[in-house]
This record gives sequence, structure tokens and C-alpha cells, in this order.
Amino acid sequence: MNFLSKIPGPILVFFGACALSFGGLIVKSFEGSTLWQILFWRSLFFIGVITIFLIFTYKGKIFSALYESGIPGFIGGIILSIGFASYVFAMYETTVANANFIIQTQALFLAIFGYVFLKEKISKITLTCIITAVVGIILMLGSFTNTRSNDWKLSCVHYANIICDLNFNC
Repeated sequence: MNFLSKIPGPILVFFGACALSFGGLIVKSFEGSTLWQILFWRSLFFIGVITIFLIFTYKGKIFSALYESGIPGFIGGIILSIGFASYVFAMYETTVANANFIIQTQALFLAIFGYVFLKEKISKITLTCIITAVVGIILMLGSFTNTRSNDWKLSCVHYANIICDLNFNC
């Protein structure tokens, strides 16, 4: 699995986004299944994929690698499993658009929390993107009250998303 370090980051992010973008479609396509059935089967396949990844990455030293990850690895696994279940629960209980809308705001929070907690500097273009995205979010939330007269807001939101996507990816 050493070849992953040679692939540029934006390409890996693109493939990750493509893989994750089908989550809502997959969860919503199981109309006859309960939430717990979806979580069970998704977790079972996730365990299989992670096991295959660990076998290729660590060869015969899987258990020693898991032991060496220690408490931080254990806590990270718990947080990952909570996020995993929360994602399926959100997709099951609300629309895919609403759940993905909330999930996509994570980049904003990452930049803001990086500034607050890690003292990272935010460039002017990133700050412009954050402000534009927040304005777009406010326009989107405001458009739920009166959908017919707010078509211009939808155009502004699409414009804000395009600008932010271009600037965050640069």
C-alpha cells in the first residue's frame, strides 16, 4: 500500500468524495430494511474492507499494529464508529439533501477550529470562502420559508458553492 503515498492528495480526496457520495443512495435504496439491518450489513462489509487493507498494509503484524496504536487509536475507533452509525441514522431519518448539506459544512468548521485551537493562519482567500459559504448557508436556510419568491437566493447559493469549491481546492 506504499503506492498511496505517491498519489497526489487532491486525487485521493476526489476518489474519496466519489466513494462517499453514493452513501445516501445506498441507504435510501433499502426501503424494506430497518436502520439496524442497514447498520449491521454496512458494518460487516466495512470490517471486511478494513481487514483487507490492514493485511496489505501490515502483512502479518496486524495485531501488533493495533496494539501499538494504543489509547488514541482506540478512542479514534470509537469516534469513527459513532460517526459511521450517525451517518446512516441521519440518512435514514431525513432527506439525503439535508444530511449532505450538514456534512458539507465540515470544511468550514475545520478551518475555523484550526484557527482557534491550532493557531493556524487563514489566508484572505480562505476567509473570503468561509464568509461566502456562511452567507450561502444563511440564504439556503432562509429560502425554506418562502420558496417561490426566493429563486434568486438559490442562484446565489450555487454561485457561493462554486466559488468556495474552487478556492478550497486551490
